[in-house]
Amino acid sequence: MHKSRAVVGCMALVLVLALLIPLVGCGGGGPAVPCKISSLSGDVQVLKNGSSTWVKATNGMELGVGDTITTGNNGSASLTFFDGSVMEIKANSEILINELSTSSTGSTTVSLNEVVGSTINRIGKLVDSASKYEVETPAAVAVVRGTVFDLLVQQNGTTTVKAEQDSVSFTASGVTVTVNQGFQSSALVGGKPSTPIAIATPTPTATATSTSGQTLGDVLGTGKSIGDVKYDQVMTTSGQTQSITMKIYMKDAWLSDKMKFRYEISEGGQTMIYLIDLATRTYYWYLPQENIAYKMDMGQAPENPVENAEQIIPVKVGTETVDGKLCDVYQWTFEGSSTKQWIWKEKSFPVKMEATTSSGTTIIEYKNIVFGPLADSLFQLPAGVQITQFPGST
Repeated sequence: MHKSRAVVGCMALVLVLALLIPLVGCGGGGPAVPCKISSLSGDVQVLKNGSSTWVKATNGMELGVGDTITTGNNGSASLTFFDGSVMEIKANSEILINELSTSSTGSTTVSLNEVVGSTINRIGKLVDSASKYEVETPAAVAVVRGTVFDLLVQQNGTTTVKAEQDSVSFTASGVTVTVNQGFQSSALVGGKPSTPIAIATPTPTATATSTSGQTLGDVLGTGKSIGDVKYDQVMTTSGQTQSITMKIYMKDAWLSDKMKFRYEISEGGQTMIYLIDLATRTYYWYLPQENIAYKMDMGQAPENPVENAEQIIPVKVGTETVDGKLCDVYQWTFEGSSTKQWIWKEKSFPVKMEATTSSGTTIIEYKNIVFGPLADSLFQLPAGVQITQFPGST
């Protein structure tokens, strides 16, 4: 059998982009709805229900109830579910699918068993009170109705849950504790959950010029429009064999109450477009080949480039020229990720970013940056597109 060993690691930045790659065909409508695998890297194996043979996982592969997915020492993958939830599976992990279903009343159930390993789970707000997303482990059960949480299961079954957003209901041996944002709790097999404590956040170390209390928002000029901009975003993660590239269009950049986004990504011959309007709080997942658009919950929308900018106080570590652009270089630590960013002095716009955790390093490069007016039509659905509500969205 394919073996797995637990490792500690959280890749918060990759979570942002995992939401940009949900795969076509995960919609609900029946009692049992498969999920799909995406963002494969390294050794990832699947054991289908009723089979005794492990097979290599592939992007777009569907998994159903009773199927198991495992990752090796250098493996990672994402599972995208019909309700918009995403589980990022780190190296040396094993996940069994217990239940994937929708009911005639509109409620949804995603139930998983994390046998061992480390995952990051991002769940949009579940509107129906009967809907649930739960992950069982040898020691406990984590149940949520809309949150982001990390789950670590050691080889001996000891389980630790960390609530990155909102809260998690954590149950072991018949005792339930609520783990609120910024806190964590652990449980041994046969034991009760520990009293939640604050998640330890690493403190940045740098012997460089201070920014005199400036936030990242101050550096970027958040709240002041820098106009419209389009660019290619290339993401490379350590251990992956290829980069992920998407086209991004932004209107009224850095005006957090007015910005509009268009994300385009192609995978397997299918183009997917994401349209986000912060002014109207609308978010669509548009599939042009099928002439259909799903209206999504804003809680599932990709994080915009200045999200949390007012909470981050970076340290300036120097200046460098990248792609012919003179940049100020800043670094900071936030939510367990140590980040370094090159910001184009002339435009107050990033051209490169590196984020590092114990799981590895992700590099994001901003290519072919062009400033100038963008047509409103880029951020609107074409006439005649069929619009439907995505299961689990408001």
